[in-house]
Amino acid sequence: MNKISSRFAALSAAVTAFFSCTPFSAFADELQGAESTLYDGSFYYELNQDMTYTITRCSATIVTEVPSIRNGTAITAIGDGAFQGCTGITSLKIPDSITTIAPNAFYDCASLRTVTLPKKLTYLGDHAFFGCIALESIELPDTLTTVEPFTFALCQSLSDIKLSNNVTDISEYAFYQCASISGFRLPASLTSIGDNAMGCWFSLQEIDASANSSFVYEDEMLMDSKKKDIIRASVNKSGELIIPEGTVNIRSGAFSTCAQLTSLHIPSSVTAIGDEAFSYCSGLKSVDFSEGLETIGLSAFMFDNKITSLSIPTTVSLIDDNAFAYCESLSKVILPEGVKTIGADAFFVCDELKQVSIPKSVSTIGDDAFGFTYESPERKPVEGFSLSVFSGSAGAKYAKSEKISYTVTDFNIKKIAFIVIMLGALAAAAVFAAVLMKRGWKLGASGARKAAKKAKELEAEKAYKKIMGDDAEDKSAEKNGEE
Repeated sequence: MNKISSRFAALSAAVTAFFSCTPFSAFADELQGAESTLYDGSFYYELNQDMTYTITRCSATIVTEVPSIRNGTAITAIGDGAFQGCTGITSLKIPDSITTIAPNAFYDCASLRTVTLPKKLTYLGDHAFFGCIALESIELPDTLTTVEPFTFALCQSLSDIKLSNNVTDISEYAFYQCASISGFRLPASLTSIGDNAMGCWFSLQEIDASANSSFVYEDEMLMDSKKKDIIRASVNKSGELIIPEGTVNIRSGAFSTCAQLTSLHIPSSVTAIGDEAFSYCSGLKSVDFSEGLETIGLSAFMFDNKITSLSIPTTVSLIDDNAFAYCESLSKVILPEGVKTIGADAFFVCDELKQVSIPKSVSTIGDDAFGFTYESPERKPVEGFSLSVFSGSAGAKYAKSEKISYTVTDFNIKKIAFIVIMLGALAAAAVFAAVLMKRGWKLGASGARKAAKKAKELEAEKAYKKIMGDDAEDKSAEKNGEE
């Protein structure tokens, strides 16, 4: 570094040390010759291999514009976390010289309301604007083809999003919890939408997919063109929800925040319910699962505090973490043989749930899956909760480790009871369908479905009583923390 540069660099550092809030330094424009590192009183720079600068950190409290050149050298990139936590920035213009904005660049800039992105931007990294809770609108330039994961997640005030017709991919959680979005237009170029990219959109009214051939918006639901996956529904969906036959996946966040739903019917074609698929459906009271379902994702029904009972199909192998957490009215759960994994906190804060029978097929139970609630500032056991388990099973081990009251149950009788649930339900549904056809009753599809559902519920109730209430016949012994 020459003597003049050294003097100005030293003076700039001294001024910065004296004042905590420094605007752009006028001295920086007078510096001559590109240095490997540079500080101009507001930004730290590093020299790239192509002899351009990357802004690595912002030290100024008040910033309205990012510079395009320093020391005669172009600034082409904003580095990882360069502006992270700069809460004093409210409006920012980024020059067209910038082609790369690295991950976390503006992470948690909580006061940032407006930002102008450069027209030549080719890369906008993941989490770039994560947690910018005041950001109101964004327009992505034509040069961007991908919205990376979590890029605009938790931007709670974001209501206006303009995507160019060159965007092909919206990655997972890209716009997660953007609670102010009421309408969204899919560009013609879009071919991929990641899990929970549109999750927890509390204000979503409508999606415009008219220009796009990869997706379709029907009956207030966004689906892939083949209608195998349901990706996102309008929060206007209300009352009884009948998932269309032929649907295979209910994607992550698909119906999250649909608070007006009251009942749910899932056909046998559905094999997977994604993470948070029905979270925050605060009006949902009943869920009718069908055989064929294999996985219930993380937090799938979390905060659905009006659901009172659940009968899990025999085909389900995984109930993931927090799947039914905070279902505070849930008082009855039937878990069949076939379930293998029950994740951590799966039934956390289900205070009305006092007794559960764990089938022998379960091999893994996560921490606090059953029998625990939250009372600030800590977790505590649910009063009066107990488990029915098989000797030596994962259920027995869980009960012992968590010091939960439990009952050891005879295997054969329990297994028969589980089989009765499903066979009885299927038989009842078949009988009702046959009777309706034979008598020629002109009931609509809804009436027939309700009749079959009622029969299924009655059979499930009988079997549930056998499983949970016939301890004498099962020759079970009540235990309190140990066999």
